[in-house]
Amino acid sequence: MRDEFDSRFWVDHHDGLADGIDRLLAGLRSAIGRMPGWDGSTQHLLALVASFAITALTFNTTAV
Repeated sequence: MRDEFDSRFWVDHHDGLADGIDRLLAGLRSAIGRMPGWDGSTQHLLALVASFAITALTFNTTAV
């Protein structure tokens, strides 16, 4: 019975998951494409590190 519920859940939500992964990969590709144009300023690097740190620290509480 549990397998039936899991398979129905997967079928119902597969498209949303696939779209989310597509958006993630598109964002990653655009970010990598912008990296050669980065001027390398310290403020940008610190902001990048801070944003990753905040995301890592709060991800478990916001990923509901």
